[in-house]
Amino acid sequence: MRLDNFAIDPSKPAHLEWWAEYFEISERDLLTAIDAVGVQALDVQCYLQLAAPQYGASAIKGEEEQR
Repeated sequence: MRLDNFAIDPSKPAHLEWWAEYFEISERDLLTAIDAVGVQALDVQCYLQLAAPQYGASAIKGEEEQR
């Protein structure tokens, strides 16, 4: 999935749940990432990749899917 076309709406619980599951992180970690880089899904993914040791390698999975 190309993430550059998506934004995460943190005011919608369904968005938080879906994106947290997609990135395989907690909703709290997702909100931390959104606070750091904003709501663009691609920016969140990049942030999670840079913080991979903290969040685990699962956040990197999206990079493979975008190719």
